[in-house]
Amino acid sequence: MHDLERLDLSSASSAYRRRRCTGSENLIGELRSRGLLKEIAPGQDALSGTAVHAAWSGVGVELSPSQEKTLIELKRLEAMVLADWSGGEPSILLGREERLWLRQGIEPVHSGQYDCAYVSSDYRRALILDAKTLYGEIDPAEHNDQLRELVALFRFNYRALEHYTVAILAPNQPERISSATYDQLEAELALRLLRLSLFESADPGAPRTPGAHCGHCPARLQCEEARSLIGHPYSVKKRIDAGEFVLPLGEKGARLLEEIKTAKTVLADLEEAYKAELKTDPDCLPGWQLSNGRKLRWIAEVEKALEAWSSHRYAMSDFLSCTDLVLHRLEEKLAAHTGKVGKGLANHFNDIFGPLVMTRMSQPSIVRSRKALPPRP
Repeated sequence: MHDLERLDLSSASSAYRRRRCTGSENLIGELRSRGLLKEIAPGQDALSGTAVHAAWSGVGVELSPSQEKTLIELKRLEAMVLADWSGGEPSILLGREERLWLRQGIEPVHSGQYDCAYVSSDYRRALILDAKTLYGEIDPAEHNDQLRELVALFRFNYRALEHYTVAILAPNQPERISSATYDQLEAELALRLLRLSLFESADPGAPRTPGAHCGHCPARLQCEEARSLIGHPYSVKKRIDAGEFVLPLGEKGARLLEEIKTAKTVLADLEEAYKAELKTDPDCLPGWQLSNGRKLRWIAEVEKALEAWSSHRYAMSDFLSCTDLVLHRLEEKLAAHTGKVGKGLANHFNDIFGPLVMTRMSQPSIVRSRKALPPRP
């Protein structure tokens, strides 16, 4: 599997993983050169995010109602951040979905693609926007590895710039805007740190350190270090069940939990990879086969179902007791009727349905806190 867009080189989108697992780039490059790097199909969330990004850049794509809602909010956030950054002064749209290159002489060595960027009319200031349209955890702009490397690439390609503002636009997050600033000295430092990162990751002896970042690595299915984590949590569980020691807490427990999270990601990807192999060759795994999918029934035309039910003079209340309202779809229909968006739509929805909406808390889940773990010994 080759990455022609990036010329099989590292990019800013891999900064988070590369900083935590220096040797991952070597493994990716070796597997790619030998034709052994397996493509991991993107999930539905990733495909949805790609569609929204494309529409935001001006490409004509068909969006679902929820994607359209995300796009509208994204455009609103862009306009708001741009107005605040420009302070009423003229600004220039530098580009959308543009890839910048870092070169050694004339040879490209690294790249990064920004979602949207503006510059002041004197080309002294830049605003770099990055859209995060999904619901998962996001590092704030101040600590975001990808944005720091984009600043480094702007420093390399636009030497006249003196001030850089980076902003994350997250329409589906509680904190919808996160921003940070770099002066010229900080941007130069970011560029030097990028060159150092590339130098360290090119070392044949660079270590591979598995962790939560494995979910961002295209070589995770073939990484021995990542797969080695699978057995450790299981062995610890067996020892706990046998009463040999209690569930570890503190730093040791935090490390074990990180291993569990990584192992779950790798196991899920391995199972999907085996499904793909069985689809191609049903006899490739002795003793295993793909089961037939379950047959799911549903009624798409609710109005016709109601007519059929009523034709037998059954009670309407019995029919309605078998249906569930999907609130975000009801909100989308309300938006289509009223043309309202954002807080205006939310307020109108609450005016109509607020007294009828019931809430309940889902089970808590374990997420990573902002407080970083101490470095590994």
